[in-house]
This record gives sequence, C-alpha cells and structure tokens, in this order.
Amino acid sequence: MKKALISAALFSILLTAGASANWAAGDSTILAVNQGEAAFHTSLSSEQRLDVGMTSGETGSADLIFSVGESGNKLTLSSLPVKVTSGTSSDGHGYTDAKLTITPLINTDTGRRYYLVETGTPAGTQIISYSKGNFTSLFTASSLKDTADSASFEVGKKELLLHLTAGGTKEDYVLKYDSKTNTFTGTLKS
Repeated sequence: MKKALISAALFSILLTAGASANWAAGDSTILAVNQGEAAFHTSLSSEQRLDVGMTSGETGSADLIFSVGESGNKLTLSSLPVKVTSGTSSDGHGYTDAKLTITPLINTDTGRRYYLVETGTPAGTQIISYSKGNFTSLFTASSLKDTADSASFEVGKKELLLHLTAGGTKEDYVLKYDSKTNTFTGTLKS
C-alpha cells in the first residue's frame, strides 16, 4: 500500500514538474500599406479598441493607440518603424509594402492577455499587456539586439519565441514573463 501511495505521489510530481506557461494565440490582424497612408480601427474585445495610422514609402512608420472603453485609459505608441519590402508582383508590377501584424495572445495558466505587435523591425516589434483595464508595453525586441535587421514572433504551445536576424544570421530567443519586474526576458535558444 505504501509503495502504491509513493508511486502515485511521484507520478503526480512528475506531471506537474514539467508544466510551464501555455500560450494560445488568436487570429492575427494584418494591415499592409502600399506607397501611401492608411488608417485602421478595430475592436479587440467588447471594451478594447485599436486605432492605427500607417505610412509607407521609402520608409514605413505606424502610430498605434490601444484604448479601453469609457475609462479613457490608453497606450499610445508613436512613430514605430515598419519594415518596407519591395518587389515585383506576379503581374509584373512593382510594389513597396509596409506591413503591421497584431496577434492576441493569452497565457492559459494565468489568464493574462497580451498583444504581439510585429512591424518587421526590432524597435517596432513589441509585447503589449492588458490587465485590469490598462495597457502596458512590456517588451521591445530591440532590447535584446538593437542592431538586428528584422524581428518576428512565433507562438508555440509551451514557448514564445522571438526570431532576430542580423547580417543574414538568425538567432532565436525564448521569451519568459517575469512577474517581479512585469517584463519579458529573452534567453538565446541553444
């Protein structure tokens, strides 16, 4: 009987020991601008709103306002750099596009809600937190490597990854939330 109880206790510990944050990403919202300006307004939830103004030309930039209903609480991100890509479409026409992606993310263990902002540039690629009626910027990819050429997120079930490319070399960082500092930290993935 003792062996059965000890075995059950060890099994229980093993099951919980390997548990880490579980991530669930919602559908991404993508805004692309081809040589010009665009404005975009959407509801993130019944109380949350996102307003975006974006320009594209030789360079790209975006202004984002995350706001909460009638409380008036908002977070404004101004002049975020947006990576501009040029090429030729399948019909032979040239294009110059700036693209912004916003992905809702929930930590299913804690219920915390985040928004991944991807502009293709390290300075514009950020993690925004929503908690208790307030938006807060918790992480910017340039904090890990400001000399990177491009940045993007990848959401796995157990890991949140940041991909940074500098001079053709790609580095992957595992991002973890630190509740003591209310920020995300990155560790180079081996």
